[in-house]
Amino acid sequence: MLITFASLRGSPGTSAATLALTWTWPRHAIAVECDPSGGQALAVFDPGGALGHRGMFEAMLSARSMPLPRAMWQQAITLPDGTGRHFLLPGPRTPRTAESLQWQRAVPAFQGWESVDVLADCGRIRSRGTPHAVLGAADLTVLVVRNDRHSLRVLSSSVDVVREEVGSLGSADDGLVVVVSRGPSGAQGFSAKEIASQFTKLGLPVVGELPWDPLAANQFTDTFNPGKRFEDSPLLERARRLGFEIGKRAFARSRRLRRPVNAEHDAVSGIRPRRELVRRPQPPSIPRPAGEGARHVR
Repeated sequence: MLITFASLRGSPGTSAATLALTWTWPRHAIAVECDPSGGQALAVFDPGGALGHRGMFEAMLSARSMPLPRAMWQQAITLPDGTGRHFLLPGPRTPRTAESLQWQRAVPAFQGWESVDVLADCGRIRSRGTPHAVLGAADLTVLVVRNDRHSLRVLSSSVDVVREEVGSLGSADDGLVVVVSRGPSGAQGFSAKEIASQFTKLGLPVVGELPWDPLAANQFTDTFNPGKRFEDSPLLERARRLGFEIGKRAFARSRRLRRPVNAEHDAVSGIRPRRELVRRPQPPSIPRPAGEGARHVR
């Protein structure tokens, strides 16, 4: 499955949400940085640069001599969550480099990794260099919006703009859902019921909320140096539940969109569906910082 994450304005925590959901995802998953403003996650997990320059740009260069899916997996790294099944494909380091990438070349690879779900951070919609090819191919697009009056009003008045940007304007089943990012304790906001009622009328179901948890979020946006309570933090606890809901919706929509075509093709050709398009080499792992407690096993 290909699931994209985007925002309309401000910094509601789209990157942290994408990585937190990948970290807790119930299946094999890879977070892909498609943000046109440039990727930052590699510096978070490898601040000393021990892994060198890695990412989608380097994969595109390597694809001159090998298939792109294999090149992308060679550029991926294993997230240090202790499971060995969650990965990161870093994005380009600068906006200029991001603008040069041909994202349409990556879409077939994303869709072909049937045993790995792709969670793509596409940054802010309507930015220069927005990866429209990735957004348009998604099984589900998750809009992250901050729980404040102005952000909610902007999204409410821009639903058609958002649908146009993701290539689903006029579609009865556009695959758009909303995740609300809460502000600091005491900040003015609205109840989940109020927000859900408003956006349901616009055809944008609200699938959940992410709490205000700066200590945990900083592990995905600043420097990864988690404490013993990181795995039980409010952010990861909520991400675990939210991941199941997002995955369920994406899987159901993927089956609706693709299964009839695949079934007809299989019946005509007699070919059994392939489970994966490329054999994945194991990406290098990032060690957890010394002194951290053991992963909380569930």
